[in-house]
Amino acid sequence: MKISDLPPLRPNSGQYASQVETDFGPGRSKRRGESVEEIQKTANQDLEKRVQDEVDDFNEAVESFMVRDLKFQIHRGSDRLFVQVIDVVHDEVISEMPPEEFLDMVAKIQDMVGIILDELV
Repeated sequence: MKISDLPPLRPNSGQYASQVETDFGPGRSKRRGESVEEIQKTANQDLEKRVQDEVDDFNEAVESFMVRDLKFQIHRGSDRLFVQVIDVVHDEVISEMPPEEFLDMVAKIQDMVGIILDELV
């Protein structure tokens, strides 16, 4: 099919979204009619699950070697990695890198910037 044979594209109309056919390899079949947003959402969820699984595996490996425990987590508001140093004897957090309060502030700033940009556009 030549490009010149296609009807003119109307931006943001979803005109071609219903015609998307995707192949995601083994374990996932071709799906017709799935929009780009749905594909992207599914891919993001798969990636987030794989990253969380890797972080959990790393936490388990580190726990077996340390007297002080290192706990790696993903901050949900900012999607950034942070580390907590935990005293195993007293079971208390000694320090965080970067501090969770800092990551909370970063997430709030990102939200505010998003609100400002959404209102201006």
